[in-house]
Amino acid sequence: MALEQDIADLIKSANQLTDTVDGKVQDITAHLNQKKQEIDTKLTAKEQAVDAKIASFQKALPLGPNMLSDTKHFAYINAGQPEGTAVDVLQSHAAPWSCFYYQGTEGVSTVTKLNTSMLAQHGLSPNDDFKTRALGDYRSESNTYYGTDFKVVVFDVEITKGRETDANNGLLFVINQGCPTFTGWTRGEFLTQASCWVNVLEVSGNMKFYPSSNRSASIRVDNSDLNKGWQYKHATRAGWGGCHQPIFSGLGKMKVAIALPYIGMGDHGDNMIWADSVGHPYSHVGPTVVEGA
Repeated sequence: MALEQDIADLIKSANQLTDTVDGKVQDITAHLNQKKQEIDTKLTAKEQAVDAKIASFQKALPLGPNMLSDTKHFAYINAGQPEGTAVDVLQSHAAPWSCFYYQGTEGVSTVTKLNTSMLAQHGLSPNDDFKTRALGDYRSESNTYYGTDFKVVVFDVEITKGRETDANNGLLFVINQGCPTFTGWTRGEFLTQASCWVNVLEVSGNMKFYPSSNRSASIRVDNSDLNKGWQYKHATRAGWGGCHQPIFSGLGKMKVAIALPYIGMGDHGDNMIWADSVGHPYSHVGPTVVEGA
């Protein structure tokens, strides 16, 4: 009996020790979790502070000229046609712009150029982001947005036949602008950036739009952007690629508006930027003779 009692006491003591150890482990785990949370909170705060510093620095960077021309008024898109008129895409582009269906691709597509007073009637009402970052303050129907002077281009694209080498994907090249050569395409140990405003009104099939492609950093617009209203898109890459070649890709329909495309040097992050290619970069007004060249 004494041996059995000793064994019972030993088991009881072992159980009590186990409970004590389990309790200590739980206390230590809770303490470690608390410390981890405190460290995570501090790291998050530091990351946010660093991000804020970077954004502030990017905002302070000088803004270089646009490597594209005619991006404010699109004067050579639907030239000679009244604003609000849908023009066949192949008839809509004049130099410096070009447009073509590639490698047997077929479709029916139009381009419409709008001024900012026409946006609402075409389903492109400015959202808060567009209002506060791109447009001037609203004034009246006759003078819609204070100090605003740019055009919007709407592409209504339907690709019905794919390429000879890929029946499921046609390519329509739009607002292409030149193939300048540099030290070498896809070379350059410096950052370049691309940005624009887009608004997707319709998407079907596997259609996608790349408002920046090849020469500049790729920007993709697809069905995930549908019904989100006006969005500012920005991307960066190292150096320059080849031709400036925005494209519609796939089969189906896509209706999308674009405004203020820009490609240039540096990286301004998500800060909204635009500049012209010549003259006074921000206002798109060339210097007068009195001012000097």
